[in-house]
Amino acid sequence: MSIDTDVAKPIVTACEVLIDEYRRLIVRARHLKGLGGFGTLDSGRALQGKFEGKAFGSPDSLVNALESHITVVDGMRAYFQKCIDNAAAQEQQNVDSLRGVGRIN
Repeated sequence: MSIDTDVAKPIVTACEVLIDEYRRLIVRARHLKGLGGFGTLDSGRALQGKFEGKAFGSPDSLVNALESHITVVDGMRAYFQKCIDNAAAQEQQNVDSLRGVGRIN
């Protein structure tokens, strides 16, 4: 499968922007450690712990989900960048071969 570089370049940029946004969200989620307002009762503290765990620290936390998304989007970015690199390499190869046309050895 080949993708036109005019299509691939904006996709690479969009992937980079999305990864940056996911990283910003990770930073914000880590700040939820100081989550408060649940009171001093054991049930309030337990609820606070559950919410903090949903942000980060547990296997199904927001931070883990965002890191998983970063991995996927980075793979997409790498694929589209490879399409651009391959197209550039092919274009250079075509230019090099055309330079030799008509030359007398």
